[in-house]
Amino acid sequence: MKYIKSYILFFLMVFAVTGCTTDDLKDDVNDLKDRVTLIEEQVKLLNDNLAVVAYILDPQNKTIANVETSTKDQYVITLSNGEKLTLTIGKPGTIDEPEITIGEDGMWYVNGESTGVVAVGTDGKNGEGYPEFRVEQGKWQVRFGDGAWSDVEGGDVAGGVSLGDQIFESAEVDSDKFIVTLKKDGSVHTLPIVETLKCIIDKSGLTLDIEGFLVVNRDERVIVPVQIEGENMLVTCPQGWRVTLNKLDVVDEKGNNYQLYIFAPVSDVKAMTRAVADNTADVTVQVQKGTFWAVDKIKVKVPKVYDNDWDKYNDGLPVTVGGFDISLDTYNAATEITEDYAITKAGVYFVSANNVTLTLKDNTMDNLIILPYSDKVTAINLNISAQLTVTNTFICKNVVFTSTVNNNILRFNGVNANVVFDGCKINGLKNTKALMVPQTAGTHNLNYCAIVNSDICIDESEADVINNASFALINNMDCSQLFFENNIVYGVHEVTSSERTTKHVVNFKLINANQRDLGLLQLNSNTFVDVETTGAGGVTGLVYAKNIEKIAMTKNLFHWTNPTTKFLDGKGEEKSSPTTLIFRFGENANLQDGNAMGSENYYYNGNSEMAVKLWYTSGGKPVCPSTLGNLSTAEPEIFDTNNKETFNKSTGTFTPTANYKAYGAQR
Repeated sequence: MKYIKSYILFFLMVFAVTGCTTDDLKDDVNDLKDRVTLIEEQVKLLNDNLAVVAYILDPQNKTIANVETSTKDQYVITLSNGEKLTLTIGKPGTIDEPEITIGEDGMWYVNGESTGVVAVGTDGKNGEGYPEFRVEQGKWQVRFGDGAWSDVEGGDVAGGVSLGDQIFESAEVDSDKFIVTLKKDGSVHTLPIVETLKCIIDKSGLTLDIEGFLVVNRDERVIVPVQIEGENMLVTCPQGWRVTLNKLDVVDEKGNNYQLYIFAPVSDVKAMTRAVADNTADVTVQVQKGTFWAVDKIKVKVPKVYDNDWDKYNDGLPVTVGGFDISLDTYNAATEITEDYAITKAGVYFVSANNVTLTLKDNTMDNLIILPYSDKVTAINLNISAQLTVTNTFICKNVVFTSTVNNNILRFNGVNANVVFDGCKINGLKNTKALMVPQTAGTHNLNYCAIVNSDICIDESEADVINNASFALINNMDCSQLFFENNIVYGVHEVTSSERTTKHVVNFKLINANQRDLGLLQLNSNTFVDVETTGAGGVTGLVYAKNIEKIAMTKNLFHWTNPTTKFLDGKGEEKSSPTTLIFRFGENANLQDGNAMGSENYYYNGNSEMAVKLWYTSGGKPVCPSTLGNLSTAEPEIFDTNNKETFNKSTGTFTPTANYKAYGAQR
C-alpha cells in the first residue's frame, strides 16, 4: 500500500542516526520489511472487517446473494448488487491497532474518542459511513468517506509479530442464513442469504468523474446494462431526470438481462456538490423477493454550466479551440491578463478585457496559448516584432495577430507541434516569407494545424515583386492534419487589370511543400479574393505537396478580379503562366476515391486568358480521384463588386450575392 511507504522511510531514518553494523542493518531492514508487510495486511484486515460491520449496521436494502469460504476463518460475501465484502476471524494480535466502538449515542468512537460520525441510522435515516484506516509516518490515521485523513489519538504503531481481529468472534453459514457474532458485546446477527435476488447496475463500461458521478449532457441519454433477479422492479431518479428499464431478449455475456435508459433534463438543473445528500443525485433500481429487497444505485449529474473558459480550464476541463483541446493537466496553470501586457515566458494566458495589447519579450517558447476569458472578449491584440520560435503548441483565439517581422513569422523546432488560429485576424505576411516554417525540414513537423473562422489580409502586393513573389501560410513542413475552414483570405489592393505592372498577390500557397507530406486536409467554406496561386515559377497550386492521404473540399468561393498570366523570371524576362491551380502533388501520390470528397466549389475569373483547374496531372500522374468533383464557374458573379457594403477590401467585407450566400465563409 502506498500509505506504508512513509512508514519504511520513518524507520530507515531512525536506523541512519543510531548507527549499526552492515549485517545488523541487513537484519533490521529484513525485519522491517516483514513488519511492514504485516502492517499492510493488518490495515487491510481492519478495513475489510469494518466494511462488513457497516453492512450489518445498515444493509441499505442490499441482501446477501452468496457466501464463500476462501480460507480458514475467511468469508467472501457477495451482495445483491454485486459488491464483495471480506470477513476474517482472527485471534488477538500483537500489532497495536485503534480500538473501534459504537457509543450509546450511536456515534463511531476510535480509542475512546467520539468521531462525531453517526454509525447507526435512526428514523429511516442511514448512518454516515464507516471509518477507514491507514498507517502514515508510524501512526494510525482515520477518515470517513472522501474526508481528510487525521491522526488517531494515541495511535502509534507498535508490536508486530501476528495479525489480530478485534471485531468478530465467529461466523458461519447455516442453510440460507449467515450468522455473525461480534467479539466485544457478544451480539449475534443473523443475515439472510437470498441467492435468487439480484440487482446489479453494470458500471464497468462507464466513465465516472472523480466523485463517482455519471455525467450526462442535457437532453441526452445513456444506456446502462443491469442484471436483475426478482420481481416488482422499481426505478427512481432525481427531479428533472427520466429513467426506464427495458428487458433484453437475449442475456449478454456478463449476465445482464435489462437495460437502464437514463435521460438527462432538457433545462438546467442545479449542479451537485459533495455537500448535497447523495440520494438527491441517485438513479435507483430496486427489486423484491418476498419480504426482501435488493437495491443498486448510480449517481448522475449534468455538466456544470460555465459562463467563461477561465473557470472551466481551472476546474480541469478541456477548453476546445479550433477542434483542439487545451487542459490544465497538459499545459499547467494559466495567467489572467486584464490590461496591456508584455509576455515574458511560455504559458497559457486568458485575456479578460477587450482591445488589450500583448507584446513578446521572449522569442523562444515551448507553448504560447492566448485565449479570451469569455465570449465577451472579441478582440485581443498581439504584436509580433521578431520571429517567434515555438517547440510544442501555439494557439490564438479572437486575436488580431499583427506581424512587423521581415522574415518568416513562426518557426517550429519541435516534433508534432500544434497550431491553432480561431477567430483571428492575421496581418503582416511578407513577400517571399511564410507564416509557419520548420527549424529543420523533414525533422520538425506539424501534428495538428487549424486556421478557422479567421481573416487573412495581405497588403504587400506591389508590382516590383512579381518576379519572385510568393506568400505561404505553411512552407516546407510535413503536416499530419490541416483544417482550413470558414476563413476569408484577400489581397487588399484593387486589381485594376491583368497586366503584371498592376498590383497582384501572386503565388499564394496554403501549403508550399513539394518535398513534404500532407495527411488530412479539410478545406471547407472559405472565401478567397484576389489571392492568385500562379507565379513566375509556373503552375504550383494553392496546395502544393509531395503526397496527400485524405481531402475534403466543399463550399469554397474563389474570386479573381483580373488574375495576371505574365511574370518576370529571375533574369528579368517576361514569362507566361496562364493556369490557376488548386491542387498539385507528386507524381507518385495515390489519393483514392474513398479518401477524397469535394462538391459545391465555385469561382469567378475575370481574365479569359487564364485557365482554372482543380488538379495538376502530367502524363496521367497523379490520378485525380473522381469523388473530388470539379470547380464550377459562378453564374452570375459571386459578388456585387460595385456595392461597398457587401464588397469592401478596406474593411474585409465580402458578402456573396443571393445565389451564393450558403457558400464561402459564413459571417
